[in-house]
Amino acid sequence: MLEVHVDVGLLTGVSPDALAFYFEALQGDTLGRQAHLEVRLVPLRAACTECGARLEQGELAWTCPACGGSLTFDNGAELTLRQLVVEHG
Repeated sequence: MLEVHVDVGLLTGVSPDALAFYFEALQGDTLGRQAHLEVRLVPLRAACTECGARLEQGELAWTCPACGGSLTFDNGAELTLRQLVVEHG
């Protein structure tokens, strides 16, 4: 195995640094011992319950920047193995 690509949603509470630390710690003498981990934070898609604004944010916020209303989220709970890159033969 050469690469492991993972998507992490902002609502999971998963730290990309902690994920990388444990990935490295558990590699040991496995098939993935030389694999590189790529963690991608998935932007949070939200809608305001007051003004209806739709937004995408890279950091977690609970209130609308336009009107101060509450936000509902369309995503954020992802913890997805997006891709494995392996060598042939």
